Amino acid sequence: MEFMQVCGLRRSIRFYKTWQPVEREKIQRILEVVRLATTCPGNLQPWRAIVVDATKLDPKDRDLLLSWDNYQGAHRTAPIWIYWFANVEDGRPQAFQKRVHELMDVGALASCHGWTHEAIDAAIEKGEQAPEGMPQISMLHNMPQEMSLIFARSETVGACAVACLAAVNEGLGTCLHMAANADKVPELKKFLKVPDSWEPVWLQLVGYPAEDPEAGGQRPRYPFEQLFFEGQYGRPFARDENVVQELKREGLIRTPAPKPERFQELRYLAQMFGFPV
Repeated sequence: MEFMQVCGLRRSIRFYKTWQPVEREKIQRILEVVRLATTCPGNLQPWRAIVVDATKLDPKDRDLLLSWDNYQGAHRTAPIWIYWFANVEDGRPQAFQKRVHELMDVGALASCHGWTHEAIDAAIEKGEQAPEGMPQISMLHNMPQEMSLIFARSETVGACAVACLAAVNEGLGTCLHMAANADKVPELKKFLKVPDSWEPVWLQLVGYPAEDPEAGGQRPRYPFEQLFFEGQYGRPFARDENVVQELKREGLIRTPAPKPERFQELRYLAQMFGFPV
């Protein structure tokens, strides 16, 4: 699928074909995309994932996991549940130090920008100011644990965004949920047997859409001029109508919600899955 079309078709799908299993290779392809395409400062890669095939769960275990997400409708119909976690240890200064050394060794960071092994160590271990051209990584010196968690979680959110686009590219529907209510997080971690340093970020639901893949049309968005500016705030980035038309032809800009038949479709889906009409 073309990139613009993938982006244009990205929806939060909330009705899945419970009767159609997802091919294992498609899940692997999603994970491979996340591993290779997700950007992260210092190449830290703090994201981790547990893939759960809901169709193979013991009914009691399935009900338990659903209860921790308040039995949300989309969760109940999706056949694949990917629990995304942030590994706090990968957000620690020592991890950054190791990874950026690695980046230097493979030529990803240039010495002409100030990057040297000595400068990296001095900034992180001693808090010395980084040479001109480098980011001020001295801020990582003695960074508190809670900041590492914030950093690891924010980068894992980016990985989840990539995972959603990768799922659409495979012809699948997807949606992001809370992994569990806050008071159930310790039980979720115990159930999935994850290390203490892993903190849940999102639960990604994956499956073949039972609803139209466009799910009623493209969601409402703020006007372009309200979001993007040029040079300074108050000077909207000029939107070229020719580019808009190109993006429509390429499949990014699509029919806005709601499509005329959407509410009829929702009633039919509710009846089919036994939800309140």
